[in-house]
Amino acid sequence: MNGDNRPVALNNEAQYAQTGAGRTKQLAVVAMLIAIGAVLRMVAPPIFGITPNFVIAMYCLSIVLVRPKFGEALAIGIIGGALSMVTSKSPIPYINLASEPAGALACAMIVATLSDVTIGRYSLKPLVATVIGTLVSGSLYVLINKFALNLPAAAAQGALVGVVLPVTLFNAVIAQAVYLPAKKFLRL
Repeated sequence: MNGDNRPVALNNEAQYAQTGAGRTKQLAVVAMLIAIGAVLRMVAPPIFGITPNFVIAMYCLSIVLVRPKFGEALAIGIIGGALSMVTSKSPIPYINLASEPAGALACAMIVATLSDVTIGRYSLKPLVATVIGTLVSGSLYVLINKFALNLPAAAAQGALVGVVLPVTLFNAVIAQAVYLPAKKFLRL
């Protein structure tokens, strides 16, 4: 028995139930955001010839919101990579299975190590984490494509500057804009 006249085992079960319900909610948030990202990626028209990668923006946002362990972030990246592979316009879509987990891990490392960067009461951690996650994912994607397709360095550099950087900016703006409403709506 403890101080509230309930057996200790019942208190532990109550804590486990709360933790289990919290994990279920977090899994639902991750699944919902990544699914939204995949749908948007499939239906969004190119902007100045570049199709935004909403999957990256949404998995970075989910990592910022739920703060998963590194193994869980890796799983989020693998799922994001599988969905990106299906919606990819690349000649080698399987590269997403390497680039997205790397981006998710980089994002998770920023979330875990970076103290909250704020302007007033607004956190900029979603922006910073999404920039890093997208840059890692996009750079690795371009690098693997360069070697797999034997592309000249100028083509890879052009892809980094002409595609990865604009997508990084777009993803960061999306993640930052959606962060606060999502956090309030989901009560995280």
